Amino acid sequence: MKKSILVLVFLVSIGLLCVTLGTSQVQAATQVTLYAGEKTTSTYGFGDSASSINSPGPTLTFTSGEVVTVTLVNAGTMVHNFAIVDTKSSTGTVLWNAQIGSSSNGVNVGSNESVTFTVGNAGNYYYVCQTDGHVALGMWGNVKVNGAVPEFPSTLVIVFFAVAATTLAAYLGKTKIRPKTNPL
Repeated sequence: MKKSILVLVFLVSIGLLCVTLGTSQVQAATQVTLYAGEKTTSTYGFGDSASSINSPGPTLTFTSGEVVTVTLVNAGTMVHNFAIVDTKSSTGTVLWNAQIGSSSNGVNVGSNESVTFTVGNAGNYYYVCQTDGHVALGMWGNVKVNGAVPEFPSTLVIVFFAVAATTLAAYLGKTKIRPKTNPL
């Protein structure tokens, strides 16, 4: 009975250690490619490919503190740009310097440009084409930013490892774990 409890404690400790180490790993930089263009003469949008341009464009989901590189490919017939903004408007405040081109100087037809930025606070935002009238024609998408997963404190990793090692040692008979006895 005692051995099965020790095995269970050992396995749970190792499992918790694995989960802990998994949540503290550094994420690789995120790469996003968006295609901008006209779906019809009255509907513009963004897509994951030139053939999937839609309005609204695909939702972009990031984590606060994440480093992201966005590449905008202009698959349309006119100049477009990209910016992450606080409101669904071509005049919204650009966040985190996440902007490719501008309303007056966008990405030329058939060209692509990129921007790298660090994602800010958690929340819901928008990406838009800032060219006059393009947001009203559907050139926007949602940006969802999740809160950062805090790095697990190394002290707790050590505690998990110590519990696992002590339990394994007790199971193997190297150390005896005895309950306290009352001298009365």
